[in-house]
Amino acid sequence: MPEKFDYYYGEESESCSFYRIPRLLILGTRFSGLSTDAKLLYGLMLDRMNLSARNGWYDGAGRVYIYYTLEEIQESLRCGHGKAVRLLAELDTEKGIGLIERKKQGQGKPTRIYVKRYTTRAVPPPADFPGEEVKTSENGKSRVPQSGRADFPKGDGNYTDRKQTDVNQLYRSSSSPPGGGRWERERMTEKVRSQVEYSRLCERYEVELIDELVAVITDVLCSTRPTLRVGGELLPAWQVQKRFRLLERDHLEYVIESLQRTTAQVVNVRAYLMTTLYNAPVTIYHYYQAEVQHDLAGG
Repeated sequence: MPEKFDYYYGEESESCSFYRIPRLLILGTRFSGLSTDAKLLYGLMLDRMNLSARNGWYDGAGRVYIYYTLEEIQESLRCGHGKAVRLLAELDTEKGIGLIERKKQGQGKPTRIYVKRYTTRAVPPPADFPGEEVKTSENGKSRVPQSGRADFPKGDGNYTDRKQTDVNQLYRSSSSPPGGGRWERERMTEKVRSQVEYSRLCERYEVELIDELVAVITDVLCSTRPTLRVGGELLPAWQVQKRFRLLERDHLEYVIESLQRTTAQVVNVRAYLMTTLYNAPVTIYHYYQAEVQHDLAGG
């Protein structure tokens, strides 16, 4: 006797439909500067290729194209006109990464969009060992301005007397992160970049500094040590990692703005960044509240 299968009711029928975003767009280093929303839009465009095939939308050279107006993009992503324009520019061949090519037809006709392949036939370079990658991040290239004021609680800022060996164990452990090394670390780096809106930060601040912050966060989240040193104090690793998982773009902006105002000479930049990042989720509100009160007072 055949097994009885149930019907689909209501919105249950939609559970069979999925949008697919290529894995390479998430993990590939050449797409690291592409925003998450732009990657999603590219996935939506790939889905529209099926509609083009059914409608026979091919040009004279046999290349398939799609139609996807700004209004449709705004509706699909629940975003405004300006954001839709920026996302298209991110993907475009003229202003962006080159994953789509737009051709205007004029006379009120919608623009044709050619969705390009996200893969190439070029052979990728040999993979570096994770130890080299971590060593690069340990060079401490970030340049911290020497003027301004310190905006962090007592004990969080001045590391002029702190030895470099205080944090050596943390960064040594990140050369062998859980899950097998380099690929796990790359995935974590991509996740951190997405979480802090890396491309937007790079538009406002020095890329080297943003990379340094991302490296510190990644080192912490990849660490397998039971304890991590923050501000000269050993804390349970799970506690530090829990705090670092809260970090978003506004926290990094807060850290950078505070760095630019500090009067202290920061010798161990990475130790300083580690502590300020750890404190950011719990001190950011009070910092901006103080700024607002200062402005209102006309100071």
